[in-house]
Amino acid sequence: MSKYIIIDPGHGGKDSGAVGFGLLEKDVVLNLAKRMNDLFGEYDDATVSLTRWDDRFLELNERADFANKRDCDLFVSIHNNSASPSANGFESYIHPDATSATVGHQGIVHSYVMKYLSQHNIQDRGKKRANFAVLRETTMPAILLENLFITNERENQLLQDTDFLDGLAKSIVEGIAEALGLRKKDINPKPMYRVTVNGVFVVDTAYSAIIKEKVEKAVLDQADEVIIKKRGT
Repeated sequence: MSKYIIIDPGHGGKDSGAVGFGLLEKDVVLNLAKRMNDLFGEYDDATVSLTRWDDRFLELNERADFANKRDCDLFVSIHNNSASPSANGFESYIHPDATSATVGHQGIVHSYVMKYLSQHNIQDRGKKRANFAVLRETTMPAILLENLFITNERENQLLQDTDFLDGLAKSIVEGIAEALGLRKKDINPKPMYRVTVNGVFVVDTAYSAIIKEKVEKAVLDQADEVIIKKRGT
């Protein structure tokens, strides 16, 4: 079954979000969101929209309305954290009144992200709840991710590392895919076989059960010749 995911890169336009060492949150999260969008192309039945594709300002209610009008299955808001230079780590949020489904989604996504971040010695700040507008005003399961502290020098450097961002995007996407039951596309499709009976084409198929069915029928019909040939050979 197709699943519709809205990715919401926080801030934008006149709202830079958090700032650290010259790096702007609005730029980091848009970069991360676009990487996530590309990765969803590897999954069957995944439809993805971003609330913004460029550096533009959106009100919080506009972001929620965008998702609500599309009746999506999951809303994921992407952010970076900020505080004192020593503050560090990753945390995820859902609304205090979140449904059990949302709680489950948060747990899965959080665990996938932390599995990746732990390889970089990033602290797990936990699964939390907050009355954030984009969590409160969306009508579907919604999660907000605070991806490291832009004000922490080490984490700031990671947020500028393209390889790190690729890995982070992949971990978020894999968590969402697991939560929604998405499966990757078959990049190595099964070989196709052609079945002919008495020189007459019967079927082209990659499924052994169908081949068996056609052969058994040919035998019952006392066919003189049954040929099974791999396509392309």
